[in-house]
Amino acid sequence: MKTVRLVITGNPGVGKHTSAQLVARELKAEIIDINKVALDNGAVLEKTGKGIEVDTKKASKLVANILNKKKKGSFVIVGHLAPYVMKKSAGIDMAAVLRRSPRKLEETLLERKYIREKVNENVSAEILGISLYDSIKAFGKRKVAEFDTTGKTPEQTAEEIIATVQKERPRRSGSVDWLAVISEEEVQRYFSY
Repeated sequence: MKTVRLVITGNPGVGKHTSAQLVARELKAEIIDINKVALDNGAVLEKTGKGIEVDTKKASKLVANILNKKKKGSFVIVGHLAPYVMKKSAGIDMAAVLRRSPRKLEETLLERKYIREKVNENVSAEILGISLYDSIKAFGKRKVAEFDTTGKTPEQTAEEIIATVQKERPRRSGSVDWLAVISEEEVQRYFSY
């Protein structure tokens, strides 16, 4: 099996970490969790009720150092901060941007006990496709593939990611449009924070 260098990103609650574990196991790849790297190496600026604020410049250097040491072998970098801490020159094969329906994402975040402000912030970012946009900007359109995880098991999502990175199915991005499926009431709710 050839070496695979993959990024899995997207908003909190879309299934990144679960899918990354399954993909890494199947590809015999090491997982590099950006949040864990930041937490373990003092790249956290602040911890609040809203979550942690990561020093992206410091995290970027930490991730670059890790990647410089990984000249051989497969890896899966996971985290919503990937587009902000990685450079185009990181030598990745693909950036998988996971997406989830705003309604399902809201349910997931509420189950995780996110405060309403953070729920709305993450759901509105999902509706607007911020992770996809920022990933294309960071890695280039040819490297980015978008995956809708709504109604899929983590195993199904992992299979799709693996098939796409191995070029058994085409890379697609820009096909998910949540604005077309949400109501005006939902727009008011999600964008009021």
